[in-house]
Amino acid sequence: MALMTVSGLGKRFGEQWVFRNLEFELSRGEVLCVVGSNGSGKSTLLRILAGLLSPNHGTLVRPSVLGYSALDLALWPQLTALEHMDLAAALRGVSYSSEGQLAHVGLEDVAGKPVGQFSTGMRARLKLALATQHLPEVLLLDEPSASLDQEGRDVVVRTIEEVQERGAVIIATNDAADRRLATHELELG
Repeated sequence: MALMTVSGLGKRFGEQWVFRNLEFELSRGEVLCVVGSNGSGKSTLLRILAGLLSPNHGTLVRPSVLGYSALDLALWPQLTALEHMDLAAALRGVSYSSEGQLAHVGLEDVAGKPVGQFSTGMRARLKLALATQHLPEVLLLDEPSASLDQEGRDVVVRTIEEVQERGAVIIATNDAADRRLATHELELG
């Protein structure tokens, strides 16, 4: 059974189509890698799949529990990593160990530090922890390895493998290492 089905999906800004007639299904255990040149619509597609942007055409059937992480996703600089995790859990109505989730992405030593003092890579790890804390059926990752060191990239790979066991993952990237994780590829542009 498909976790996500996309049929005839299209998005335009003004008169310019970013993409048209996209079709795919995503089932448990699959990792779809969306590739294409800059401006081809990779991030736009993920925003549509996450429900943050509406398509101009087509249909989309997605699960109710999604996780989303992107470079441009905003965090509150004055809040700590632990406060971000606790706030997100309260808003989602889930209970779990905030400290354990932060340890999973290698941020246990900075859990009480304001996010405004984090490096770009540390913020990327926090976004990954936030995207997976509620055990999503489908995880959407926009450029997941950008700005990460090797340890951070290992966290991304481990997280993708864990989500893949219970659900599916869509990655928007041109990074060769990320592309090797895919079971399928969709090229835009």
